[in-house]
Amino acid sequence: MANDEKLPLADLLALGKLAYLRQRSLSNPRYRNANYVRLHVTPGYLRWNRPSVFDPHLESVQRGLAIFERLAKRHDPEATRAWQAVLAAVDLLLAEGQHRAGHRIRPRRI
Repeated sequence: MANDEKLPLADLLALGKLAYLRQRSLSNPRYRNANYVRLHVTPGYLRWNRPSVFDPHLESVQRGLAIFERLAKRHDPEATRAWQAVLAAVDLLLAEGQHRAGHRIRPRRI
């Protein structure tokens, strides 16, 4: 990202909170709380900038969560793979945030 283009504070704070969730809770392989993850990628809970440059990534995480929930509800063994896809989408969102910010996103507890 160019030096004259800065990320809005709302996006930086939301990325920090998501990074905190990823580091503290989602690193535990047994933790699979789709509703809590959804809160962090829904613009109403965390105040993502509207419209946000991260909207495509946020939607990707939300789609992955919907797939995971469908499979988990049916006790489908593919739910584990779907959860891994959700984590990968979260990691991609955080990587894009770091790229656009030009520095590492520090996990923040807000």
